[in-house]
Amino acid sequence: MEPVAINYLAVIVSAVAYLVLGALWYSPALFGTAWMKGIGKTKEQVAADSSPLNWVYAIIAYFIASYGIARIMIWSGGSSIVDGIITALVVGVCFVLTATWVNDSFEKRPKGLTLINILYHIVGLIVAGIIIGAWR
Repeated sequence: MEPVAINYLAVIVSAVAYLVLGALWYSPALFGTAWMKGIGKTKEQVAADSSPLNWVYAIIAYFIASYGIARIMIWSGGSSIVDGIITALVVGVCFVLTATWVNDSFEKRPKGLTLINILYHIVGLIVAGIIIGAWR
């Protein structure tokens, strides 16, 4: 593998976009109410359990995921928005879907909750893939 520079600005923007998507995805405007029902908590309980560190952990995780998409695109020769979407779908389905599905099955989590969480990450990865692909 030849070293190729990562566009870190695209990775950072992708991570922030992934985070913003999560804020919207888990809001009452989209899936927040169903998600809270799935985890068995009220809005007040979720707020009481909230910590600024959760946001720090999330942005670090999304930076790592976005970096991974960028790195895989470089290794595979991807250089477009379509390549970014394909890379994100492969990563999302092969790793996020499978890992979450297995864990949630053993933990007996509601199927609706599993679907909300899996789709969030697949869509988040697609957003990252689009941004990174657009800047390749």
